[in-house]
Amino acid sequence: MKKINIILCGLLCICGTMQAQERLTVLYGSDTVSCRRAPSVKVRKNVQGVFYQSVQLPFEEDFSDYTGYPDTALWIDNYAYVSTGFAYNPPTLGTALLDAVDYYGRLYAHASTSSFTADSLTSRPIRLDSVFTPLKRAMELSDSLYFSFYFQPGGGKGKAWERLGDAPEVKDSLILEFGYQTGDTALLYYITDLQSIADTVIVGDTIVSMCNSNIYIIADRNYYPGDVIEVPCDSVLCMEVIWERVWASPGMSLEEFETLYGACCKQVMIPINDAKYLNAGFQFRFRNIASLEYESDEAWAGNVDFWTIDYVRLNRMRSMADTAIDDVAFVENPGSLLKEYTSMPWSHFNGSSHLKASFANKLTNLYNVTKNTTYEQQVLDEDHNLIGSYSGGSYNIDPFFSNGYQTYAPHATPQMANITFPSAVNDSLSITMYHIFKEAGSGDQNPKNDTAAYRQNFYNYFSYDDGTPESGYLVTSSVYPYTTCLAMDFTLSHADTLRAVRMYVNRPLNEESPNEFNVVLWEDDNGKPGREIYKELIEQEFSRDIYGMQHFELQQPQVVQGKIYVGYQTLSSRFLNIGFDQNTDASSHVFYRTASGWQNSFIKGTPMIRPVVGKKYEYNQIDEYQNIAVDLYPNPVSNMLYINSGDRIDGVEIYSLSGQLLKAQSNGNPIDVGNLPQGMYMVRVKGDTFTVTKKVMVSR
Repeated sequence: MKKINIILCGLLCICGTMQAQERLTVLYGSDTVSCRRAPSVKVRKNVQGVFYQSVQLPFEEDFSDYTGYPDTALWIDNYAYVSTGFAYNPPTLGTALLDAVDYYGRLYAHASTSSFTADSLTSRPIRLDSVFTPLKRAMELSDSLYFSFYFQPGGGKGKAWERLGDAPEVKDSLILEFGYQTGDTALLYYITDLQSIADTVIVGDTIVSMCNSNIYIIADRNYYPGDVIEVPCDSVLCMEVIWERVWASPGMSLEEFETLYGACCKQVMIPINDAKYLNAGFQFRFRNIASLEYESDEAWAGNVDFWTIDYVRLNRMRSMADTAIDDVAFVENPGSLLKEYTSMPWSHFNGSSHLKASFANKLTNLYNVTKNTTYEQQVLDEDHNLIGSYSGGSYNIDPFFSNGYQTYAPHATPQMANITFPSAVNDSLSITMYHIFKEAGSGDQNPKNDTAAYRQNFYNYFSYDDGTPESGYLVTSSVYPYTTCLAMDFTLSHADTLRAVRMYVNRPLNEESPNEFNVVLWEDDNGKPGREIYKELIEQEFSRDIYGMQHFELQQPQVVQGKIYVGYQTLSSRFLNIGFDQNTDASSHVFYRTASGWQNSFIKGTPMIRPVVGKKYEYNQIDEYQNIAVDLYPNPVSNMLYINSGDRIDGVEIYSLSGQLLKAQSNGNPIDVGNLPQGMYMVRVKGDTFTVTKKVMVSR
């Protein structure tokens, strides 16, 4: 969620009679510490603790085999976002993005035009106290410990509207800190609840927590009967960590970065030469110090100051010259199997006419010698049966730093595998394409980035976007700020029923009262939107999940055929900021209206709008969070999840972040999550008087 908006201008327009503008927008030193003390709260008894299991060397992470929040086997926080879309030619497939929005995709509450602490990426404790093989002994500075990583400022290169996210300014910075445990415990956070004040309280008086008489707070101002305050009910502890800054980079554009370092990614090498870090609880963390970029109107504030991190390595017996990595890998995911769409309904798929003829692969060799490699494709159906394959044979690849990416055509521009699609399919299908590029024989030391997988969905919607917005897109007008219009064309293979429209709507800095706009359907008029077919008033929503789509079901489903245009019309001076995917380019299918009529967009990329067609179905919308006293523990959880509530629990449901129901049971405690993969889930708890949804991390 993590993350969206770039303020750029071009000549665009509105649905009216005067000229308007089409714009991209930015996605929407106090220290943030993992353990902190709160002197205004007095705690006599602590009953809970969060302590993270340590990992052993080597520590290595290249973010290549997953997307979403950082792997809990190596990381303890969920602020960075792992994806393949924000970096410009990274070392390998996948990077960790640090930006200015929180876990839920909202700008941090303390965000301002001054410097503020935004995202962080914190490792688990690492055992730097001992060497475990071949014989266990104490770690020493002579073991030559080195920490290394690649980094890159966000924003990409090229024309302003083609850049990936936002570049940090010189006053911004990326910081690396090393930490070590003191052996003491410190406050991590408080479990709180709301409490009504019965008697007048003046500054300096104590207020005893209603839910735990062992905890009280000291009033920081006067309170009067009927006032409501948030009080701590219990404290949660962690091991105290002392953090020290060991490296930092000021913000800059990628062009400035390349001029400074001679490359679009820089590998940093840091020796660990202080004995205090030879600790059983050594940790490191990256922190993004950001600043918002708007002048007077907070509505223009959005996600800014991107940094990407890749190939983090910590191990002994290294040196400053240990920069070559014994690894051949993908740099980008080859993407959708379809020529234009990233997803489309199965009933509209016409086989080879919709499939790509070939792929464009970026393949790299990070080592300092030539490697003999193989490339192949494997296509599996939902039952993991092989339904297609391709082999590019073996071929040498030279080191990237001297010769660049692989150019051998059967590897770099391979043909599409010959796929035998199932003959009996009802209304949907999903297949997975695996691209496999690896060193011939035994393979290199990191097989995770040797496979790039793409799940091709043939469900009930059309999409041009890849699901991740790198920016925001809007249409504005300084003359007529009302009724601006945006439309995208989609071509159907047969008559069908349009039942809903999905959009990604970016969050502003301060969310106002719900905005209203029209979802509109137009017919085709010689390659541009024509007569208006249908219009429905919609109340704007924001997703609770980072990069989650909003689903607007039509009250009157419409029968459509051929080429249709789906989009929106605003009804006030408040613009509609739509997520914008800059890793796909559907600009030829995007239109906005000017004084002279509809115009084709000139901004490379894809607004995130998806029409939903087909038969009637029930859309699974996860409930909004509510302020109900429901506790889920432990969190993170490995096997059994327990639920504590003052009311009777009638049922528990567990959903994926995309809204798919994975598990349900009619009673409460406990619920077994042992068969769920590691990751984040939504848990919906139902009672007599409430329904509440909370996030839970499954970790092992």
